[in-house]
Amino acid sequence: MTKPNIFHPNTLWPCLTLFRQAFGVLGLFVVMILTLSSLAQADLKYTEATGRAVIQDGADASEARMMALEDALYLAALQGGAKIDGFSAVNTDTSLNDFLVVRPASMIMDYTIINEMEDDTHYTVVIRAILGEKNDAGCNRPVINTTLYKPVVKIGAKVPGWASAFSPVLMRDIAKSLSLQDKIALRNASNKEFSATHLTNNNDAFDYAALTGGVVRVSDGDFALVPEIRMTHERSGSGLIRQENILLTLTLHGYHGRSYDKAFSKSTRVQIPIKRSTPMTTIDQLTQKTRDDLTKMMRDYIPNVVEAAISGMSCEPLQARLVLSNNSLSVPFGRNQGLNEHSLAVTSNGEMNWTVLRVASLTDRQAQLVPLNANRDLATLAGKTVEFMELAQ
Repeated sequence: MTKPNIFHPNTLWPCLTLFRQAFGVLGLFVVMILTLSSLAQADLKYTEATGRAVIQDGADASEARMMALEDALYLAALQGGAKIDGFSAVNTDTSLNDFLVVRPASMIMDYTIINEMEDDTHYTVVIRAILGEKNDAGCNRPVINTTLYKPVVKIGAKVPGWASAFSPVLMRDIAKSLSLQDKIALRNASNKEFSATHLTNNNDAFDYAALTGGVVRVSDGDFALVPEIRMTHERSGSGLIRQENILLTLTLHGYHGRSYDKAFSKSTRVQIPIKRSTPMTTIDQLTQKTRDDLTKMMRDYIPNVVEAAISGMSCEPLQARLVLSNNSLSVPFGRNQGLNEHSLAVTSNGEMNWTVLRVASLTDRQAQLVPLNANRDLATLAGKTVEFMELAQ
């Protein structure tokens, strides 16, 4: 089935009606403005939002307070942008229903509660929030746990032998450069090949390589780093003046732990002149660089690509799958990855509702989370991917 055109009159109105019923007039107004006007976003945006929740008979008002706070956070996030997906579903009576899935496109960098009100039936929370996209200023993970795998080496047939044999030196320089970074906790597995398919699909309990110590896995919140070293030979010029070069491309591919989804690729490319031919042979020989000079030119570019990879890892969203055990939700990382007691996590169940979780307890390597809405069924959240907001409280 194809996705409906959400701007077609026959599709837009049922979708907006459904959304209005779920989130109220305020949510509908915000999404209409964001969707139809395509306003440009600033790096940071201050906004206020009001959330409301019904106080159930006999229930503690604190539960309604958390539900109202979750509603306010959702509406605030929507004011920074919305991602809208449309789809159709066929009922058993062959009738066609159109649905609209709305997700926030911005991140809440920080927020504060500026007002709370309670009456006989409702609890209201008003917040002031800072919205924005993650940038270098917000890339502040104190420690980045990184596993360095065996490089992928691709050498052209016409590359000189001395250059093609230089790949291990480049790999050692990459590992050394990473290990010298204060915020990098490096695990060197450069003798292990990286295969996202193998690491994702195989069970260690039944995998021979894992049982014999041949598999290195990466946990949630951490990164796998796979270097790629590519060398090709090229010629330029014609006639009496010709130039031979090695084109070196260094790439660091980053992957998220556990899922092994691609996170980023950072590259640098350098042209190394290895031989120049002109009618003045003597001058060509006198001006030709030594192999030590040429290899130094290659090595000089390694800090650039390493720095770019570190920036990429620092700015990647902190994500994990929720684990349910003993009626408690947790993620397998904590303070070491930059979490604090004020951190909030968000997840979506693929429908319209949006769940916010807070940190209940925290260690260096684990965080226990609880939904702001205490009525959430924890079993429905198990296995969901949560993303942590950048809170500065």
